[in-house]
Amino acid sequence: MRNLIWPSVVTPNAGPSGWIGRTVHWTGVALAAAILLTALGFAVDGWSTGLAVRLAAVAIVMALASRGIRYLLAHE
Repeated sequence: MRNLIWPSVVTPNAGPSGWIGRTVHWTGVALAAAILLTALGFAVDGWSTGLAVRLAAVAIVMALASRGIRYLLAHE
């Protein structure tokens, strides 16, 4: 099950591009979580369900894109 969540081994000496990739990844994940929380608030309040759905989609794309950047830069 661990390989599904974290598919490759984290290298301890990833180099400068690896650290940039990791930083971009975790920053993207944090922003995606904030956007998802905002979307959840919109959906619960019933204020704008269409906007909530679009924000949730943006959050998912952002999380996957940040993981992709980590794959490219850190080779993890």
